Amino acid sequence: MKKHFSILLILWLLATNLVAQNALYRIEHYSVDDGLSQGSANCIYQDRKGFIWIGTQDGLNKFDGYKFTTYQHNPLDTNSISANWIYGIDEDDNGIIWIATQNGLNALNPQTNIFKHYYTDKQYSFNNEEIFNVLVGSDGFIWFKSSHYLYKLDTLTNNISVFEHALDYFVNNKSDNGFPMVEDAESIWMGSANGLFQFIKKMEVFKPYKNIPEDPNSLSNNFVSSISIDEKGNIWIGTGNGLNKFDKKKNRFIRYFADAKNPNQGPIGNNINALCNGKNGTLWIGTFGSGLSWFDPFTNQFYHYKHEEGDEKTIYYDYILSLYEDRTLNLWIGYAANGLDKIDLKPQKYKTYQTSKGENGLHLNSDNIASIFLENDSILWIGTWENGLNILNRNNYSVKSITTTSQNQHIVGNNVHSIFADSHGLIWIGTKSGISIYDRKNKTFNDLDAYFNLTLNIKLKGVRIYNISEDYKGNIWISTRNGLYRYNYDTKTITTFTSSTNDSLTLYDNTVVCTVCDKNGYVWIGTRTGLNRYDYSTNKCFRIGYKKSNKPVEGSQRTYYIPSNSYIYHVIEDLFDENIIWVGTGSGLDKFNKKTNTFEYYTIADGLPNGTIYELIQDKNGNLWMSTNRGLAFFDEAKKKFTAFDVNDGIQGLEFNNGASYIAPSGEIFFGGVKGVTYFNPNNQKDNTFIPNVVFTTFEKTSANGKKEIRNISDLNLIELRYDDHSITFSFAALEYTNPRKNTFKYWIEGLMNDWTFIGNKNFIDIGVLAPGEYTLHVKGTNNNGIWNDKETTIKIIVYPPFYKTIWAYIAYILLLGSIIFFYVRSRTKKLKEANEILRQKQLTSLEIARQKEELSVKNKNITDSINYAKRIQEALLPSEYLFRKLLPNSFILYKPRDIVSGDFYWISEKESKIFVAAVDCTGHGVPGAFMSIIGFDLLKNITREQNVEDPAEILNLLNLGVADTFSKQSTDYELKDGMDVSLLVIDRVNKQLQYAGAFNPLYIVRNKELIEIKGNRFAIGKIEGNENKRFDVHTLEYENNDMIYLFSDGYADQIGGPFQKKFKFRRFQHLVLSVHNLPLIKQRDFLNETFETWKGQMEQVDDILIIGIRM
Repeated sequence: MKKHFSILLILWLLATNLVAQNALYRIEHYSVDDGLSQGSANCIYQDRKGFIWIGTQDGLNKFDGYKFTTYQHNPLDTNSISANWIYGIDEDDNGIIWIATQNGLNALNPQTNIFKHYYTDKQYSFNNEEIFNVLVGSDGFIWFKSSHYLYKLDTLTNNISVFEHALDYFVNNKSDNGFPMVEDAESIWMGSANGLFQFIKKMEVFKPYKNIPEDPNSLSNNFVSSISIDEKGNIWIGTGNGLNKFDKKKNRFIRYFADAKNPNQGPIGNNINALCNGKNGTLWIGTFGSGLSWFDPFTNQFYHYKHEEGDEKTIYYDYILSLYEDRTLNLWIGYAANGLDKIDLKPQKYKTYQTSKGENGLHLNSDNIASIFLENDSILWIGTWENGLNILNRNNYSVKSITTTSQNQHIVGNNVHSIFADSHGLIWIGTKSGISIYDRKNKTFNDLDAYFNLTLNIKLKGVRIYNISEDYKGNIWISTRNGLYRYNYDTKTITTFTSSTNDSLTLYDNTVVCTVCDKNGYVWIGTRTGLNRYDYSTNKCFRIGYKKSNKPVEGSQRTYYIPSNSYIYHVIEDLFDENIIWVGTGSGLDKFNKKTNTFEYYTIADGLPNGTIYELIQDKNGNLWMSTNRGLAFFDEAKKKFTAFDVNDGIQGLEFNNGASYIAPSGEIFFGGVKGVTYFNPNNQKDNTFIPNVVFTTFEKTSANGKKEIRNISDLNLIELRYDDHSITFSFAALEYTNPRKNTFKYWIEGLMNDWTFIGNKNFIDIGVLAPGEYTLHVKGTNNNGIWNDKETTIKIIVYPPFYKTIWAYIAYILLLGSIIFFYVRSRTKKLKEANEILRQKQLTSLEIARQKEELSVKNKNITDSINYAKRIQEALLPSEYLFRKLLPNSFILYKPRDIVSGDFYWISEKESKIFVAAVDCTGHGVPGAFMSIIGFDLLKNITREQNVEDPAEILNLLNLGVADTFSKQSTDYELKDGMDVSLLVIDRVNKQLQYAGAFNPLYIVRNKELIEIKGNRFAIGKIEGNENKRFDVHTLEYENNDMIYLFSDGYADQIGGPFQKKFKFRRFQHLVLSVHNLPLIKQRDFLNETFETWKGQMEQVDDILIIGIRM
């Protein structure tokens, strides 16, 4: 928002000459750039809540101090305003806003934002007719007028009375901002282009007043553009040619005209376009083309104010359409095509001397201020950058300029950094080029050396002087860029103090910015790189904080041994505590305690507007005032509270200058900056005590579908939301327009928060999302001086839950849950009964099963015992380890039955020089295999011993017949499916021969690291179909020493396991025996066993395992 803030210099026009007076006001300008719908402000009005309404040529505007809300005609919306050209605004007791437009009368309901249009019958229709003004009468009727008629609307009955003008027309030509209507106790007064008209309400008749050229007591002009009634009942009439005051008792008009020779005897111009009575009796007069005047009824004099091109301290435009003084003494000025101004009429805390244009302006030669001194309360010395010295007479605003080139009197430099009056009646002027002396007695300016008839200025000529002060002995201390100088009046000598790197009892730096002498006689010296203290007793400059670290004192968060910044801008002694020195630095305010030699820091974090403290002044109440790069700051040490002041408060600007400050004996304070001198007296400052009305203005939310909604809620007390609404924002305003940006707020959401939250000057809160429930938003606000309105403004918020979380949903849930529980309990009861019956039956069944289980357990035990006994029988039949070792010392047997009894068995027998060895796999497991092994074992024994058969093939042939015969004795119902796989080896120790016959199983001989496989016949032992006529073959070969012979069943090769759960297979078995055949026989057996277990892993053993190894 582009606004200019300035100090209005009101020119008081005295009887014989123009004298600028010290009446200062703040002005703020608003235009279309700030949101105003159009630049011509035809009319201005403040409603009961405090909103400012502005009628323009393109819409109606409502202003809350922060933004404009615009109402314009929309042909597609019958609830919008009927036209955009607005002539008049008023409000009735119900808060309805009445608007006179170019196209009829409108009534706005602020609660609904709906415009209602009023119509009469066709004979007196004002539809599509201009309504030039509207007035809410004291009788409650709505009065409004067109070019033909005056109307009276009864809002209770909607009846409209029509009063026809006797001369048929009120106006002969149109005024851009309509024609006025005002009311007194008896009448309605109306202006027109054809004179002034009085409508006497009781008689319902019109009485005209017109200009009569030959009558000086008549109306000065017939074009009546404005009317105002003052508190004494006088009627003021503005016309196209002069201002009039109507004396009703004498029935005459007193005329006031612009008079260049006697400007205080009349308005600034004769084309009077707007009038407004102020609360202090002042009459404000707006002209069309000549500017603004105001009339003081106590002095009967007029004072004027005009726009000056390029001067922001003047009103914005001289063509005035409307005037309005609000309830808190702000004057609103509506211009033709140039927006509006707001002038704060209250006494200003801060006033500023600035260069202003115009014949009667203040003519300083520069606003960039470097130094200040007040002489005798009325003569203000102002030193500038680059433009010399200004001596201002505060009584008549005359300015005398002294520069290096001034005639008669001059100074040595135009950059005037210091102005100091000593106790000897001299004023010292320190510049960038040395020092000048002003002798107040002789009223002359002199160079320093010429005045004292000394060569002092040899050292100081051309040297920048920063500061001049005097100590308790009357010595003058001069702070320069080249060190510190002390002039002794008594001895007429000068002493120099400089910095030495190797001497800590010298200055920190040769650039000395300031000095001050305290009550104890010490001189405190601020330099560019630190703070020094001069002691007369030692004639030394001690360095404060020398070699101390920049760490806080133990136990403190803000106390240090060195300044917060080495650049010392200003130093003062506390007026009420001689132990305290205040230091302005480049990083904030420091409080130095002489007793503890410590600094206490105050920075931006504590409330300073800026860290650069140029100047410090302590007022008579002990409070500190500071100039910075971001305005002025006030420090209440008792409360440890900073208050910042900016251009909105009336100061010269944000940026101030070092060296530019002064406090007068009266307590008046001066600070200089880049835009002038700001001055004030803290003892005379009065706060703005107007208590603002706080209102809610707008409400924003975003729906679940992403649609954003913005609503005007200034007249609502309830907001209803859905559970899924989000991005919820409430805006509000404190309707006090002195300085809205400094109005502050706090809020509390009842139902969500426990206490108030202060949000400063932010006039909105973002809530985000609210859970379903009821809340109340409470808001309080202040005016620009922090005066709170203790009456809370509240709005209720209801957030509706989703249907499934409503009370009806919960009732339905309870009913549904109750029904579910009822039916569940009933069903459960039924099921429990059924379950109990089933359980009873199960218990009976369990008893029967237990009995049967017991029987099976007994039977199982008997069977298991029998099998175990069979195992013992089987083991007894098998050759003993002793027999094997005896017959074949170099041998091993790996025997692993799958079950308790095995279907695999081994057999060995000796007959003369031959040894018979067999590895037999009965093709069955467990008990069936065991029975087969017993039969096989007995048959082998019978064949070799009883029948004396030695040929291994013949032995298998006979074994085959014996097994078949055993299972076929007189039986036709059973056909043998199982049989035996046999490896039978006959070792002839005399002839060193091996004779082998096999049924399926082969014989492995490992000789010289090669495996020889001797395959058996591809049929098994037993009565198997197709085997009856088959004969076994014998294989004879000689053996060699260390031949390793393996007889085995297929159990090892068929075992499932390994990483992929596959069979071991004979190929892997062949590699295995090749890898272990050279090992000792016992280690072979163990290795074969370990390999088997590793391969098997967690798998079940699938078959009986039998391997016989023999080393020849």
